Amino acid sequence: MRSLFINRRNLWVAILFLGIIMMGVGVYQLSAEIGEAPEGTGGALEGTGAVSDGTGAVSDGTGAVSEGTGGNPLITGGAVEVKDTGNNRAKTEKSEFFVEYRLERDRTRSQQIDLLREIVDNQHSPEETRKEAQRRMLAISQAIETEMKLENLIRAEDFKDAVVFIQEKSVTIIVQTPALTALDKKSLAETAVRVTGLNVENIIIIPKM
Repeated sequence: MRSLFINRRNLWVAILFLGIIMMGVGVYQLSAEIGEAPEGTGGALEGTGAVSDGTGAVSDGTGAVSEGTGGNPLITGGAVEVKDTGNNRAKTEKSEFFVEYRLERDRTRSQQIDLLREIVDNQHSPEETRKEAQRRMLAISQAIETEMKLENLIRAEDFKDAVVFIQEKSVTIIVQTPALTALDKKSLAETAVRVTGLNVENIIIIPKM
């Protein structure tokens, strides 16, 4: 019986950590779309940290709505004719990356929460495992709240958009901009440190257009 209890306990612990791994895989796959593996800002507070240039291709979503023209390739009105030169499509694709990243992040989080909830609700789960699952659920809820707060603060710094992914010991920030100056990196790193409480060495900042 003792052996059966230990095996069952190990099974639930394995399921719990599988959910955590799923989240890590999700953010890795999305970061891979940028074209380079994320690099930490390292000395971002001194403006010397390395940041990925974010030149990777952006996937073309199927539910896009082009900006300004409502998706129409040609708008005419009297003597004025406005043609779509491709700028609207490019803007839409740039915005789609951030939308898709958030959707994938939320989908991964939802799957992880469902898995943790099953462990908590299962009366046969060891008490220690259920407590750990509850702790992880609380941590995920706090991470979601912090991500939204940090994204809003970054947009308030005159960046068009940003997406944030918080893990237990690191935070990844993808900013919609072609490049980041030393001052930009310093400001973003300071904001992230203030909001998340993490050390600057654990903050990854990536420019993306």
